[in-house]
Amino acid sequence: RILRGLPRPVVRPARRNAMTLISPVRDDLCIAFANTRSWRGRETPVERLHGVGDLLAWTKRTAGETDERLEQAGRWAGEHHDDADRLFDEAIRLREALYRALAAIAEKQTVEERDFAALAQAIAQAPSRSRLVRSNGGYAWSVGPFEPSAAHLLVPVLWSAGDLIADAGRHRLRRCANPECRFLFLDESKSGTRRWCDMATCGNRAKARRHYAKVRQDAG
Repeated sequence: RILRGLPRPVVRPARRNAMTLISPVRDDLCIAFANTRSWRGRETPVERLHGVGDLLAWTKRTAGETDERLEQAGRWAGEHHDDADRLFDEAIRLREALYRALAAIAEKQTVEERDFAALAQAIAQAPSRSRLVRSNGGYAWSVGPFEPSAAHLLVPVLWSAGDLIADAGRHRLRRCANPECRFLFLDESKSGTRRWCDMATCGNRAKARRHYAKVRQDAG
């Protein structure tokens, strides 16, 4: 309540020139985000993100965000718990749309319209890569300060997703042939025939199953 006779408080907008930096984005960053839910073919998949804190930690560890942007996001989340929960839910919805879109590309299918629309809208809402600057002896993208939305928090992921989807023919995007795993990966083998996300896990399990089936067949 504003007391009579006292001046009205002045609300100043966030400084638009307070720029923050994002490192160059690797090709498979969007795949790494889609894979934060793993063993998707099982009755109970493994979920690695359980709240906005996990999302911020993953972003700091994986996505090349600067500490400044993540500190801004962390302070906002600590002061706006309900809004932070909604942002997290939005981020998970984007992750699932991203996974379905990348899985479709990996299977040489058309991305469903609802998933394409969700990703296209998020990419449009994210900061653009329009300003390249020097940073610590290298180079980085300069964008505005964090704004409370999933598109702003996941901007490196969305840049990566846009690049990969727009140039899907250049990438050997695959989905693990293990029906329990369904992990996404880029096939960088010379032959381009890699089927497993990891030969030491899914590949060896498939070999063991084939061997067991052959032994049973021979015994019968």
